[in-house]
Amino acid sequence: MKASWQKMLFLAAVTIFGFLIGRFDSFCYQQPVGQVTAVRQLSVESETDEHGNQDRTLNQRLTVRLLNRGQRTVKVDNNLTVSQAESDQYRVGDQILMKKVSGDYQIDMLKRDSLLFALLGLLLSGLYLSMSRRKFSFLMLAVLINALLFLATILWDASVRSLPVLPVFAILAVLLSAIALRLVLGRGWQAVITWLATCLATLFALVAMAIVIALTGATGVHFETMSYVTQVPQPIFYAQAVIGVLGAVMDESGDIVAGLFGLHREKADRPFSDYWQGGLSIGREILGTLTNVLFMIFIAETIPMVILMLRNGNNWGYILDQTMNLGILQTVVSALGIVWSVPVTAFLTASLLTRKGRAKS
Repeated sequence: MKASWQKMLFLAAVTIFGFLIGRFDSFCYQQPVGQVTAVRQLSVESETDEHGNQDRTLNQRLTVRLLNRGQRTVKVDNNLTVSQAESDQYRVGDQILMKKVSGDYQIDMLKRDSLLFALLGLLLSGLYLSMSRRKFSFLMLAVLINALLFLATILWDASVRSLPVLPVFAILAVLLSAIALRLVLGRGWQAVITWLATCLATLFALVAMAIVIALTGATGVHFETMSYVTQVPQPIFYAQAVIGVLGAVMDESGDIVAGLFGLHREKADRPFSDYWQGGLSIGREILGTLTNVLFMIFIAETIPMVILMLRNGNNWGYILDQTMNLGILQTVVSALGIVWSVPVTAFLTASLLTRKGRAKS
């Protein structure tokens, strides 16, 4: 009981510390940072559109103390529409990022790093308490290296006009999975088999998608609906699918390999059929769960846009065609990768462990 309380206190302390770092880091910003000390509401206007949607427009006058500009106090107006996601209603105590235009300070956006650091502190402290220090260190190293590789690839793609997007991101996916599995699982056949099964299942899923799209001429698939794409959209979608499928497949492959290696440790001289059936059994248990997780992630991403389009008089056929089209396709491809990973991982692992068992006997 005492150890549990100590862990809870540690989680709370790290989370609060992260929040305080974000709350008092204004000196790190070159951009003006202010804190709202007073709010006066100047006007409120209500309106209703032709679809019956009700909205409000507010005009606030904020008194803001500039935290990294000598504690100077300024007054700024904030005009907002309640339904707009890019406008915020500010309260006393809120910290905001500001900009100076023609000698006057204006609001840029809400400063959210205190909440971000608090959540990051909670995540890291939870991981630290749930695993050994060595595994935690390697996990953080894998995350850091993969994040830097991904960021470098994105910057490269943004700066080069004729970059072959799909081959580059395919190579990136292979590197990301190899680094993650090497650092998290260590050296050994378990990491190698998981990596090989992940790459093969991902490849099979993407090839199947490409064949179907080629045979149907991409009829009904609207790549042009991808948001904010300034390149040819189809290769970008394929690159997005590579990364999306990779994560789901690596999760399932790792579980199957870990389960079969556990069987091998209990009894090494098992026949191929035991490992094969065991791998299929593990895969069946988690296949449905992972597929539902992918679907729920997709649904969560589309909820705001679906509600917005419904409230503006669009029907479900148009919404499915224009808003949910590519998300559904990516979910199906990821689910296909999950399905492929079960026999692929079971076969590779069963073949390896059967040979190892024969070698020992």
